[in-house]
Amino acid sequence: MNLYIKQRIFTFNDQFTVADLQGNQLYDVQGKFFSFGDQLTISEVGGSSEIKIRQKLASWMPRYLIEQDGQVICEVVKKFTFFKANFDILPYNWVVEGDVFNHQYILRDGSTEMMSVQKEWLSWGDTYHVTIHNDEHVLPCLAIMIVIDMVLHNKKSSGSGNH
Repeated sequence: MNLYIKQRIFTFNDQFTVADLQGNQLYDVQGKFFSFGDQLTISEVGGSSEIKIRQKLASWMPRYLIEQDGQVICEVVKKFTFFKANFDILPYNWVVEGDVFNHQYILRDGSTEMMSVQKEWLSWGDTYHVTIHNDEHVLPCLAIMIVIDMVLHNKKSSGSGNH
């Protein structure tokens, strides 16, 4: 599945839209304005599917919980690296690696590519082209991508590990 994640600009909290290649909005991502740490909700437009992203504050490196149906399905943990994106997705054997400067990332389950991400450079605001190879993992993959953007490229000085 090919999607575009676009961060809305001129907002006080994190907001994204997720659209297909034709520009049809499929998901809406809303951040909480007053919260300790980052908290976002991904909602299907016109549907009931929902996933929550919540930052764990008491952690040496940035950590985020991803919840679906009230249950934590995974945790995104940034590894200590310089100039590279490197995240573990627990409890799965998933790893995100990539190039921070070129905004290119790959999510792998062992040697199997699950998602690839590439920044669209000639756009207003941050826009990413995301390819998710298994439709069953769309919501968790979108949540992981949004966490990567918040940790590595968020301009707000929220103390959320902007490296």
